[in-house]
Amino acid sequence: MIEASSLAADTVAVVLAGGKGTRLGALTRHVCKPAIPFGGAYRSIDFSLSNCVNSGIVHVGVATQHKPQSLLRHINRVWRDVITDQEHFITPWAAEERAPAQGYLGTADAVYRNLEIIEGLRTRLVLVLAGDHIYKMDYRPLLAHHREHEADVTVGCVEVAAEEAHDFGIMSVDDRDRIRSFVEKPKKLQEVSPDANGRVQASMGIYVFDTDFLASVLRQDACSSISRHDFGCDILPRLIGQADAFAYPFRGSDRKPGYWRDIGTPSAYWRAHLDLLDPSSSLRLDDSSWPLRRDPAAGSVPRYVDGKSTARVERSLLAGGCAIRGATVRRSVLFPKVRVSPCSEISESVILPGAAIGRHCHLRGVIVDSGCRIPDGTVIDRSMHRYALGDEMRPAIVTQEDIPANFARPATAVICESAVA
Repeated sequence: MIEASSLAADTVAVVLAGGKGTRLGALTRHVCKPAIPFGGAYRSIDFSLSNCVNSGIVHVGVATQHKPQSLLRHINRVWRDVITDQEHFITPWAAEERAPAQGYLGTADAVYRNLEIIEGLRTRLVLVLAGDHIYKMDYRPLLAHHREHEADVTVGCVEVAAEEAHDFGIMSVDDRDRIRSFVEKPKKLQEVSPDANGRVQASMGIYVFDTDFLASVLRQDACSSISRHDFGCDILPRLIGQADAFAYPFRGSDRKPGYWRDIGTPSAYWRAHLDLLDPSSSLRLDDSSWPLRRDPAAGSVPRYVDGKSTARVERSLLAGGCAIRGATVRRSVLFPKVRVSPCSEISESVILPGAAIGRHCHLRGVIVDSGCRIPDGTVIDRSMHRYALGDEMRPAIVTQEDIPANFARPATAVICESAVA
């Protein structure tokens, strides 16, 4: 058995953190996806970075590009004390410095532009990660799997329903975990081969490469005039059949499929927050065995509250500084310094930092943006409308810009159709 901890010390992680997050609409108008708030006191990038630190990976580069200011401030505030000596770091690799003329052209190009740093570290392996996924994962078994199979590239994967295949890179895998095909975001169900349960293997956007092999592949890709310089669109499909490519099925300690969510749409972002409130979910923010670093500016650690603690808050997660006066909050996540006024009811909602909910409001299935002021008597209930995907309820996003147009009259049912993913 390969010593996994020694492999972690011989690995550099590259966290891709430059995504625009256009599908998230108003939530990313000022920040990149990895910097959006999550879980009351965190940013989405904190999950990948915490996974690295908890896994013993101490060489971490964060490739930034789109609207990086908030992300850079967060990394400096939350992660600067990770540095223990000159060889242990979490440091930004900004596109304006590494590719000043045109920025990173794609995920593969973001790694290629930093090859000089990566090769200078002389590590055996490179672990490529996304900075906007929600999961807790020990990377050491993944690294060991890669070495045991003598792979050139290993791709972390999870099972998803075949109907969701269009959102992921989908692969077919044999009984030895060798990848036989890879299709990025297939447009037709016929392009994938679901199992008997209607499930397919989806890429988590996690890749392990031997460093020398990756350097060779990226230099070849950089010379191509037709490549989009993207791992999912170009690199992986080209490697299948030409290199030793293996899949690593992500499972929890109980051997069941591990929890992993791409929060790239309002619906996914909202559902991931509700998952935090599910007692059966393996995603817990208060797991001392796998600590998550939080933003100290968010105040105290968010606490889980149910009806046993207070009659007015049920199965919810409250961050520090929340003020709930004479109101009811059910199955919701409230970020720091949220205020809820008397006689209001909040359910199945995500209320971002500093938002204020007026009196006699009814919010259900809503994401309220940071600093938003909801007038008295406002009613927003997504259960009024159902959508093509079964009976699923999707969230409304409410920003301060919506208030003048959509909230002119109190006690008005507002649907905000333009905010639906």
